[in-house]
Amino acid sequence: MIRRWADHATAALPIVWLTVLFLVPVGFAVVFSFGHNEFGSVRLGFTLDNYGEALSSLYLETFLRTIVFAVGCSAICLVAGFPVAYAIARRGGRFARVALGLIVVPYLASFLVKVMAWQIILSRGGPLDALAHALGSPDPVDLLDTPVAVVIGTVYVYLPIAVIAMTIVLERIPADLLQASRDLGASPASTFRHVTLPLARPGIATAALLTAVPMLGELVIPQLLGGGKGLLMGQAIATQYGQSQNYALGSAMVVLLVLAVGVLVAVLVRLTRGFDRVAA
Repeated sequence: MIRRWADHATAALPIVWLTVLFLVPVGFAVVFSFGHNEFGSVRLGFTLDNYGEALSSLYLETFLRTIVFAVGCSAICLVAGFPVAYAIARRGGRFARVALGLIVVPYLASFLVKVMAWQIILSRGGPLDALAHALGSPDPVDLLDTPVAVVIGTVYVYLPIAVIAMTIVLERIPADLLQASRDLGASPASTFRHVTLPLARPGIATAALLTAVPMLGELVIPQLLGGGKGLLMGQAIATQYGQSQNYALGSAMVVLLVLAVGVLVAVLVRLTRGFDRVAA
């Protein structure tokens, strides 16, 4: 009896964690998003004015830019990370763990240190500017405080996540399936397209999810590399909560981002549908 209760308690821990750290905060955001703003507080009620303002021309462009930014940077991570993951999983041999460690160890370094390092690299007079001058470029290279710098920093920070997620799945593809495809006369390109890539879909979807979702709410990288110019929705939300103290409008923006995450998850689930049949 005691062991059964212990098993139930252990199984309930993830549910409690999810409820306390996710569902409850989102629930407060949903309730506040329909309330009436009072400076520094929210008067509960029901109004759609906050959503109307959040989707007005002032913020709609920022919201759409955030979605494009997250999807685009995630796609770059997938395109750049898949060859690396494939090389580690299928060609790494005894050096696979070493190669994976070389990717994991820098990822574990301080987030702020990595982003601030890119501040130095991309600024005028930095290493990139010096390299351009050494190659004969007459124009200075100053990418700091630009959208390009935000994309570079974001891809750099989240690329290891994509590589690790895809490597794990690629390693689990049975070698017998690949050998059977070659035995049946398929070319390496055909084997990759019809066997490896379909079986890697869960890893690709996981990598997209683990990169795009945090990118939707990214705040630090745009602040440090983009000059704090309000490029993305995370900055707009932080402004509403921190400076304007418009909690109702900020909550409406949070709910819209959560809905965007839900749509993204639904699309990825749709893309990976039928994997069981492929694996079988």
